[in-house]
Amino acid sequence: MPQQSLTEFVDAMEAAGLLVRVTDEKRVDELPQVMEDHPETAVLVEKITGCEFQFLANAYSNQDQYAWAMGCTKAETGQKMVAASEGRVKPVVVDTAPCKEVILTGDDVDLTVLPMFLHHERDGQSYTDDNLVISKDPETGVYDWGFYRSMYRAKNERAFDMTCTSHRARINAQKAAAMGKNLEIAVVIGGPILDKLAALKGFPPDVDDFEVLGSFYGEPAKLVKCETIDLMVPANAEVVLECELMATEGWVHDEAPFGEFTGMYGGGLKHNVRAIVKAITYRKGGIFQYATIGGHHPWFTDNMLQLPAMEADLFGALKNSALDVLEVRADPGGLSNIAYAKIRKQGAGDAKQALAVMLGASKMAIPKLAYVFDEDVDIWDDHQIKWAMAFRFDPVRDTVILPQMNTMTVDPMIAKNDPPATISKIGFDCTIPWGDQWTQSDFQRSAAYVLGEPEGEVTAMSEDEITTEMESFITAAPRSWKDILEHFRGQHYRDVYRAFSTLRPRLGRVVEPPFFPYTFNEGSDFVGELTPAPPARVDRLHHES
Repeated sequence: MPQQSLTEFVDAMEAAGLLVRVTDEKRVDELPQVMEDHPETAVLVEKITGCEFQFLANAYSNQDQYAWAMGCTKAETGQKMVAASEGRVKPVVVDTAPCKEVILTGDDVDLTVLPMFLHHERDGQSYTDDNLVISKDPETGVYDWGFYRSMYRAKNERAFDMTCTSHRARINAQKAAAMGKNLEIAVVIGGPILDKLAALKGFPPDVDDFEVLGSFYGEPAKLVKCETIDLMVPANAEVVLECELMATEGWVHDEAPFGEFTGMYGGGLKHNVRAIVKAITYRKGGIFQYATIGGHHPWFTDNMLQLPAMEADLFGALKNSALDVLEVRADPGGLSNIAYAKIRKQGAGDAKQALAVMLGASKMAIPKLAYVFDEDVDIWDDHQIKWAMAFRFDPVRDTVILPQMNTMTVDPMIAKNDPPATISKIGFDCTIPWGDQWTQSDFQRSAAYVLGEPEGEVTAMSEDEITTEMESFITAAPRSWKDILEHFRGQHYRDVYRAFSTLRPRLGRVVEPPFFPYTFNEGSDFVGELTPAPPARVDRLHHES
């Protein structure tokens, strides 16, 4: 899909049935309720009292939207993101863009031109949270962009949450501070889903994120130069805030609380870094995009963008670990702290290896709980997930616990006296145990059986004829009851069952040979002739003297 403007993206979402327009004029303080009223679709408010912008929210809030943007099914989203992220397409620079239609600098910089409101009742201030923060490594000049929330401090000043020690913008800021400099950053507000997905995919620090963005588009990303700082931004931006991040001051300014993606206020009051806004540029009558976070439907908010990004991170890491990974799913109800993987096991330790990879592979330091399942489990069906957990998991043998791992700083389970953002993580091996100490056939999925119609004409047999032929059939080799029914397909069921009754006093069960792990054969209980056999086979058909 080529690079889209936000207007083109909104129109496409509406045509796909993924967006609702609100044509009634709304006050800014009504916007939080508008978001709550539309948890499963994007919503565009066309008129805001006293504000020139339109308002877009919930535009990347569920897995159906991600699959639509990537042109695939939900189960394929992570794999397609991995494939897109492996490409590199150098960007091109254009002379101007719609985000240059209004340019405010110097004393004209006034953040209240944007729609401002209290999203959650205990928030510390008004926030913009659909912020794609662009920065460059001060040593290498490599571009990075990622999501960071931003709190209003003054008409030309914001506070950014950069407490996660693994975030590249924080690392770039610390590098700049070590050189005695502040860090230039550009905040892009507004963009289609592909931009968001590309920004969240994790890469080594020498990868230019705009080259990855071009790979997601399938063509070079178009960039435009900022007015007051030495940075480029995507030409499809609606609003750009050109800032100086005051890295030399350190992480000393109050920021938060904020109603987090968990639906709670985990994280509390933080000390963060502030930024001076040097310019605001935007499209006239443009769209101000906001990320729905928390609230009464935390599993249907824009923060669920973490789900496909995490799926891609985990799928790629499992694949690179030589594990035969089939699918990865991040469960919406787990709010990115729960992930499932379906693998095809090749060896006894594959499931535990997969758990170790899943708990430490994502750029976002999630999930906290990981589960691994066999290939016969549909990990997109919550009932099958619970079924496998109930009958393929042994808490003593199949649990992996890793202490003091990186995680999201907003998890309320993080103790206040812990180092920033560390928590224990756990993995659950919900696969069939490997080895012949378990009867593998006990794990075979039971399924309804339909005998079906016979092929061609069938000559009716009497009960005595069926009895004689059944004895010969069983004597030749051990048979399952399914084998017997199929052999006598087309005969009246009463005669078949009565014939078996005649033979039953001389019949016993034959224990099947062990199955090779994870190869499911049909038929599990056999009857057979009394002949010398390996110890595994007992109770044969024996002949009366």
